[in-house]
Amino acid sequence: MKSILFCTSYIKDEQAWQERYQRWLDYYQDGPIKAAKKIMIDDGSPHLPPPEIIKTVTNTAPLSLFNDDKVIVRFDNNLGRQSVSAYPGWWRSFLHSLTLARELGADKIIHVESDAYILSPRLADFINGIESGWHVMWTERYQFPETAIQVICSDQFDVFEQFKARQPDLNDGDLAENLLPFTSVDRRFKGERYSEMRKHSGFSRPKKFDCVPLFQQPVFREPIPFDADFVTQAVISQHIEFRRNG
Repeated sequence: MKSILFCTSYIKDEQAWQERYQRWLDYYQDGPIKAAKKIMIDDGSPHLPPPEIIKTVTNTAPLSLFNDDKVIVRFDNNLGRQSVSAYPGWWRSFLHSLTLARELGADKIIHVESDAYILSPRLADFINGIESGWHVMWTERYQFPETAIQVICSDQFDVFEQFKARQPDLNDGDLAENLLPFTSVDRRFKGERYSEMRKHSGFSRPKKFDCVPLFQQPVFREPIPFDADFVTQAVISQHIEFRRNG
């Protein structure tokens, strides 16, 4: 099957590019996910990397005319995020992936957010091999579908199109996890938002301490387990490495 791999993006400055988006691009450039193109669908970023690193094209450009295996598809204006449950910029970028997949003749859309990483061969093999359905992961900590990693196969493209048609204002006032019509929540794979899991104890246990700069240090973050299949909302202080064996 022909796949595209994409993340959504908003690149505030050079530091954001280096610490988040360049890191994602380097990690997925030569694996572990098989994809004909790696695409960042961009919400009108004020900063863009030089074209020799990755080419940027407008969202109206015919992507099939570009031979690059990596590209930023950029909307001219920024829609951004207004609240926890109102984020039209993300919705516009996410929904646009279907337009790109159909234009490129792809059979599978693989969505891996710019702070999400596939860590194990068994999850990579699953993503590369799945041929039907709309799959998301699961976060045990929050008892919630984890939509930072999704696999949407061509048998779900019409469902995706219908869902897209019902989002004209890109703002339903609810979380994507409660709205997307995925067919499967794959709980067999282990992963979490480990950057949010801090090892507080005693006086520092209450969540109010999460905003204290001291507790932002790596020593207070839950380490990524050696047997994790994925991590989401990863931060620069966390070491990310694909486990090629096991």
